[in-house]
Amino acid sequence: MQARSIFIQTVWERQMRERAMNLQESAKRPWRLVRLTGFAVVGLVLAVLAGGMVFQRIGEIRAASLYPAPGELYDVGSVSLHMVCRGEGDQTVVLSSGMGNPASSWRPLERALEPDFRVCSYDRDGLGWSEDSGAPRDAGLASDRLARLLDAVSIPDPVILIGHSYGGVVARVFAKDHPARVAALILLDSSHEDMGERFPPFAQQGFRDLLDGFQLAPWLNMFGVPRAFDLFAPAIDGLEGADYERSLALLNSISHMRGTAEEARGWERTAAAGRMVAQAGLGDLALDVFVAGDWPVEMLPSWTEMQTELSELSSNGQYSFVAEANHAQIGMSDRYIPLVVDAVRRRAALLAPDPTQ
Repeated sequence: MQARSIFIQTVWERQMRERAMNLQESAKRPWRLVRLTGFAVVGLVLAVLAGGMVFQRIGEIRAASLYPAPGELYDVGSVSLHMVCRGEGDQTVVLSSGMGNPASSWRPLERALEPDFRVCSYDRDGLGWSEDSGAPRDAGLASDRLARLLDAVSIPDPVILIGHSYGGVVARVFAKDHPARVAALILLDSSHEDMGERFPPFAQQGFRDLLDGFQLAPWLNMFGVPRAFDLFAPAIDGLEGADYERSLALLNSISHMRGTAEEARGWERTAAAGRMVAQAGLGDLALDVFVAGDWPVEMLPSWTEMQTELSELSSNGQYSFVAEANHAQIGMSDRYIPLVVDAVRRRAALLAPDPTQ
C-alpha cells in the first residue's frame, strides 16, 4: 500500500513538473515571437535604409555625369562660387535664386533675356555647383560674397539685379550695401523679413515648419527619400523638360540641401538684415515688385501688404500683381516670364545712353 502511494505521488509530481514546464514554455512563446518580430522589423528598416543610401548614391553619380557645371568656379575669399554668364548684351542682368533653388532654376528666364542682355546666374555658398564654406549663412554674408563674385567675374557696374523669394532679401541687402552697383532691382514674390510674424497664426507655424523641414532635408536626401517620391518638385513648379530634370537632380543632392539647411538655420539673421534695409530705404532706385496671387486666401491680404511695403522702399518703385501665378511659377514659368522680361527691358531702356547726345 505504501509503495503504491509512493508511486502515485511520484507520477503526480512528474505530471505537475511537466505541466509547469509546459506552462513556462507557453509563456515564453509570445515573447519569442515578439523578439523575432522585432529583429525582423529592425532588419527590414536597416535594409530599407541601406537600399535608400545605395539608391541615393547611384542617383548622385548619374546626376554628376548628366549635369556638369555649366559655368565656372570663382574664388571669393573663403569659398569658390559657381556662376554662369550667357548672352552678349551690353547690360548685365544678375539672378539671385530662392532658398533651396539652384542657379539652373533660372534657365527659362535666361533664354528669354539672352538675345538682348548678358545674363549671369550663380549658386550661393553650398548650393548647386558651388563649394561649401561651412560658415553660417545669412543675407548679409551672401551680399558680401556676391560683390566679391561680380569682381572675380569682371562684371561691370551697374547691374540689373533680380531676386526671387529668399534671393529677394539677398538682392535688397546687396542694393543697400552697394547702391552704385545696382541700376535696377526686380523682386519676384520676394520673402519679407517679417513674414514669420505677420502671416496668420496657422501660416506662421507653417513657415517655422518649412524652415525646420529644410534643416531635415539633408538627412532625407541621405536615404534617397525625396528622390524616390519627388518631394521637392513643387519648388520648381514651372520648369519643364531638361530644365526640370537638371534642377530636381540638384535639389535631390545631399550637398545642395546641406547648403539650403544652413540658409534656413540663419533665417533670423537674414530677417534682421532685411529690417535694416526697410529702415534705410532704397532711395530712388528703379524697383519692380512682382507678386504672385496664388496663395491661400487667408494669407493673401498679409502677403500683398508686405509686398506693397517692399515696393515702397524706393520712390521709384512699381507693384505688379500676377493673379494666377504661384510662388515658384512667377520666376520659372514661360507663362509669366514675359512680364519680367518687359520690366528688364523697360528699366534697361532708361539706362541706355541717348544716341542723339
